[in-house]
Amino acid sequence: MSYNSFRDRLARSLDSKYVAYSLLFVMAILTRFMVFGNPFIFADEEFYMLVGGRMLHGELPYVDIWDRKPIGIFLLYELFHLFGPYRIWAYQAIALLSAWATSILCMKVARLIAPVGGALCAGCLYLVWIANSQGCGGQTPIFYNLLVVWAILLVARFMAGQARLTLFQTGAGVMLLFGIALQLKTSVVFEGIYVGLFLMGLTYQQGGTLKQVMGHAIIWCGLALVPTLAVMLFYALDGHFQEWWFANTVSIFLKKPIPAASLHQWLHNVYWCLVMLGILLGTTVLRFLFRKQTAHCQPLSLFLGGWAWTAFAGFALFNTFTKHYSLPLYPAFFITAAPLWASPFSRLWLVLLLVWGGIRTYDTEKKINRASDLSTLRQAVSRLSSPVGCVFNYDTPDILLDSVPYCHLTRFPFSAHLSADTERDALGIDPVQETEAILAQKPLYILLSADDTEHDMSINRDTYAVLTRELKQHYEMIYEHPPRYAFSGFIIYRRIR
Repeated sequence: MSYNSFRDRLARSLDSKYVAYSLLFVMAILTRFMVFGNPFIFADEEFYMLVGGRMLHGELPYVDIWDRKPIGIFLLYELFHLFGPYRIWAYQAIALLSAWATSILCMKVARLIAPVGGALCAGCLYLVWIANSQGCGGQTPIFYNLLVVWAILLVARFMAGQARLTLFQTGAGVMLLFGIALQLKTSVVFEGIYVGLFLMGLTYQQGGTLKQVMGHAIIWCGLALVPTLAVMLFYALDGHFQEWWFANTVSIFLKKPIPAASLHQWLHNVYWCLVMLGILLGTTVLRFLFRKQTAHCQPLSLFLGGWAWTAFAGFALFNTFTKHYSLPLYPAFFITAAPLWASPFSRLWLVLLLVWGGIRTYDTEKKINRASDLSTLRQAVSRLSSPVGCVFNYDTPDILLDSVPYCHLTRFPFSAHLSADTERDALGIDPVQETEAILAQKPLYILLSADDTEHDMSINRDTYAVLTRELKQHYEMIYEHPPRYAFSGFIIYRRIR
């Protein structure tokens, strides 16, 4: 059998959806199995789990337990919390399935502009890079990326002449998907605006009058707002509109930029921003040099390229270049890169990204497991249960608070609220007074990060001073898990007088 014949047979096999889906499922498992069941993957999802559990006990987000995330992510984790002691495995299994489904949709979009090998590579790249960017658990983009790529697929299929729906119907479906995604993460609004404007332009290009364009736009915009308006109406009817409005809108603008805790962290953030820019620029330059690869689908290719740059603009706008903020970029980045598979030379770029991403994923997940695992949680819970008492978590992993009997000491149990200087003016209360009120209730245990110092620029020094004074007077240290890699560790203090 000749090489060309073998290559053609392989391409036909990969074009079978069952073969491609199976390969992507294997890749999804390979990029996550090392940390599967680890409860300390990332702080945000630990807090979502805590809120989900409190919702099952009748507490209402923004009213009884505060955060500024949209309610959709908390509803999702409320579902996960129904699995009780198996909730860690449940959320990670469903996150894996969501990542796998998103990779399939990435492949489907990419297949409209790229050969089958490039489309499959786009799906694999998505799985590899989310896993090495703090997305090997259940961060919000792992779930809402599925909705965004689904919306992009609807537009792409319409442009490729493969849709049964009219442009108006396509736009309605797209905007409804973006509307649901908005209730998982509000930053998706930038991509939603881009796609909405593009659909308006497409309507005009296909002969629509200005009146028709504006009419469609109003209806599409209304559909995108339906989920948010439904949540707003619920809180208004329940008498808590003010709490919802402050948390979901006002507090976002009151939060200060996150300072780097050290020069090393600042350099790392700059490095990560340059990595993202480098991937996008490298892909854009190569796509320009090999533009004949997409000459047959130039309008669709330009639409997807614009999507990639819009996603990056949203990432850069917030000036917060930690890894998990790059998770929404990867679908657009790697779908746009997929046509490069057509040339042996440009294919090297995709192979480089896949190998580099794979090495980073292995190293990242190895460090997560070495820093902490399920046994770490069990040891901490054992110390916090001898005897059972109220626990105040100042700035340690929130899964600790979710794993012991809960005392409602405050509306602000998230470890990055009262302890963070960025939140000083964004909570609607005085953090110092709130900390003093919590300590006045004499919690039996206090949890403190093992690497806290008064010189850490990210720490609220006023609340930290109140806390350390109380610890010196009334508490003793009974357990310490040291910091390791990106895991800050934790110290357990117990009240003695």
